[in-house]
Amino acid sequence: MPLGDTLITRMLDNQNAMQAVVIDGEGSIWDEDRPRPEPEPGEALVRVSAVGICGSDIGLMEGEGPPWTDYPLVPGHEVCAEVVELGEGVEDLNVGDRVALHGFVYCGTCTACREGRYYQCDDLKEVGFTIDGGYREYAALPAYTLTPIPDDVSDLEATQIDSAGCTLHGLQRVSTSFDDTGVVLGPGSLGLYGVQLLRAQGVKDVILTGTREERLEIGEHHGASLTINVREEDPVERILEYTDGKGADICVEAAGAGDVVNTCLKATRKRGNVVLTGVFGGMKEIDPNDIVSKELQVVGGVTASHTVDQVIDLFRRGDLSIDGIVTHEFDLAEYETAIETVRERRDGVVKAVLRP
Repeated sequence: MPLGDTLITRMLDNQNAMQAVVIDGEGSIWDEDRPRPEPEPGEALVRVSAVGICGSDIGLMEGEGPPWTDYPLVPGHEVCAEVVELGEGVEDLNVGDRVALHGFVYCGTCTACREGRYYQCDDLKEVGFTIDGGYREYAALPAYTLTPIPDDVSDLEATQIDSAGCTLHGLQRVSTSFDDTGVVLGPGSLGLYGVQLLRAQGVKDVILTGTREERLEIGEHHGASLTINVREEDPVERILEYTDGKGADICVEAAGAGDVVNTCLKATRKRGNVVLTGVFGGMKEIDPNDIVSKELQVVGGVTASHTVDQVIDLFRRGDLSIDGIVTHEFDLAEYETAIETVRERRDGVVKAVLRP
């Protein structure tokens, strides 16, 4: 092959290559060159603009993800991207659209799908868990997993639609009132959005508990009436004191760690609501007598798939803010530093975002 043709071939290969970060579930993480994917019928090729590093991503790296996780894997489900090419049959998107990902790939025919609960599909696949996610420059994804976002919602806000949507979904499973007292356990992104969502629903008092004073201060900034550092005070005693012995009307568990479920059960009033949104790494022991004797309603919520448009509206109205929550940005090439920053909770990080 003539030298000129060789150079052209190399240039084309470089144009069609992309960088991806891969994990094996055994603690190893590496970057590799991959061919840029081509969109199949019904898919859109997107250029990833930003992807959040979720706490569940850190668990995936150590093999602590859901049992259906497929390795090796490109993680990342908190994705904002731009559409660059459309596969055959895609009509609801346009090249140039900025989009947010909901991440669930479903069959559409099982009982759960027919009832509108496609996030509980019998053959569910999930971007960033069973399908390669957003820690890469380009991705070809089913068009129905992508929602166009308006210009007044930023890339960073778009990466947070998943976190905020998970908490919103859980709250939508119970009722709240303007004269309620709500408690949020865990001042990570789920919990800090939980504070804002309860206030947006008109809840009068919102209590936030946690172990890190700087995160509790962020919660105060976003509307928490009271913060409790559980290293310094017993959260159940303090909540009961604050509510004149009655207990909270609603407790939102957003930590996924420690003894927070029992704290919820003991701190919630009779016939109150407990919403579990954190994902735990293993079994937890609880006292079911609290549920039975107080007739508590306990619900779970783990998806943001059908709340994307609602969260977008909440950001646009100013009812949700990422101020103090998205604290760090890194280039994709800095993934090792970014992941260690999140893993070790360095430099006041709450949520870090990669920029491919």
